[in-house]
Amino acid sequence: MQLKVIKTKKEYQAYLDWVDELFDKKVSPNSTEGEKLQVALRLMKQYEDKHYPIPASILLS
Repeated sequence: MQLKVIKTKKEYQAYLDWVDELFDKKVSPNSTEGEKLQVALRLMKQYEDKHYPIPASILLS
C-alpha cells in the first residue's frame, strides 16, 4: 500500500482492510511492513480524530 493522507471513507476502509491483513500476518514492528503499519495507524488516527471526535463529556466520565 502506498501511504498517504486519508481523505475519504473509501480510503479509510482500504487502510482498515490492509491493517487487518497485517495484524493477521503478525508482522514484526521492526520490519519494513511493521514500520509502514505504524505510519498507517497514525494516519488512521488523524482521520478518526477529524471525522469521529470523542466529546469531552465522554472523556471526563
